[in-house]
Amino acid sequence: MRDDTVNGGGEMRRGCGTLLSMMLVGCGGQLVPVVPDGGRDTGTSSAPSDPSFEVVARTASVKDPLPVSGGDVAYADLERALGQAVIRAVHPRHDQTLTVELVAAEAEYKRSRLSISLVARATLRTREGNAFVTQTQVICRDAALVTPENGASVVWSCMTRLGRDLSGWLDGVKLDGAKP
Repeated sequence: MRDDTVNGGGEMRRGCGTLLSMMLVGCGGQLVPVVPDGGRDTGTSSAPSDPSFEVVARTASVKDPLPVSGGDVAYADLERALGQAVIRAVHPRHDQTLTVELVAAEAEYKRSRLSISLVARATLRTREGNAFVTQTQVICRDAALVTPENGASVVWSCMTRLGRDLSGWLDGVKLDGAKP
């Protein structure tokens, strides 16, 4: 049986994020949504090809929207973007659930340079019985000479790198003594 108590907390975080969003807009700040591929439709599927595989993306101890230190911008929709980046990168694992939590995030704008740092923890569990299989942590740091208002692509780039790293990790995970 799945523990849905965390989902209730996620709704609370989204409510707090909405409050922060309104405060940013009221103070002259700008919300910049992080969208896959900069908002371009690439025709890439946003759902795993195996319906028995589930990816759950969450933020834990991370502000969503993520404020940019040194700028009047905050990046929004981190959970959704992280989920999309992971789904696009990983190969489905039959009857598994992959929970990816963004556990640390930082955005800084200094001397015309935007720097992004993301840390995610991924936990693989069985869908039936919710049994723990394995866990890992992935880190990405990325930077570009862009203004914070134009920096969502830097955040997306970092998230896709997290997804690729998780894909490589999952490809090496053995289940029940089978080859990966």
